[in-house]
Amino acid sequence: MATTDFELSTVGERGQLVIPQSLRDEMGVHKGDKFMVLRKGDMLVLKKIQAPSKEEFENMIKKAHDHAKKHNLTPNDLDEAIKKARQK
Repeated sequence: MATTDFELSTVGERGQLVIPQSLRDEMGVHKGDKFMVLRKGDMLVLKKIQAPSKEEFENMIKKAHDHAKKHNLTPNDLDEAIKKARQK
């Protein structure tokens, strides 16, 4: 199926939406996969997400610690940044 083709799907009574088999096969979607659901105007966009591997997660944590150390950030600085971001 080309990227401009489409198929129809219907929302069930519990709010579930079935992704057509041809699209699941083409996109490698499997039972249990997680998706971010974004609203974009009058559209819903599904973005398949994957948790990072243990190694990737450890690398992210190391980069965060290195960044905090380089900029002399404290745990209180992090708490304040989280509060500020949640206000938006």
